[in-house]
Amino acid sequence: MKIFRFTLVVVLILILFSSFALAAKGMVVFKKSRCDYFIVQTIMGYAILEWYGGNDPDEGDVIVGNFESYGMINIYNLTADSELTVWVEDYWLSKSRAIEEYYDKCH
Repeated sequence: MKIFRFTLVVVLILILFSSFALAAKGMVVFKKSRCDYFIVQTIMGYAILEWYGGNDPDEGDVIVGNFESYGMINIYNLTADSELTVWVEDYWLSKSRAIEEYYDKCH
């Protein structure tokens, strides 16, 4: 019975904290004025995000969230202690591919 309780507690803890495991962490490495797109560097490569609202990040800001999947999401800017909404255009890109896609969007 004790093993069952222990197993149940472990499973509940894993379920509770599983969303934190999905969150990616990265740094804004490229962003220019008059363009809503910016490049984020993660340990898996680079992501192209389009800003839709909330905090407008700056180069050097550290952000966390599920931006390693496509779609509209809310992420968190740790540097500014604020939330923002972005569209994930692409992710897990090489540096050269990220720059190429960025300039296609913001030429």
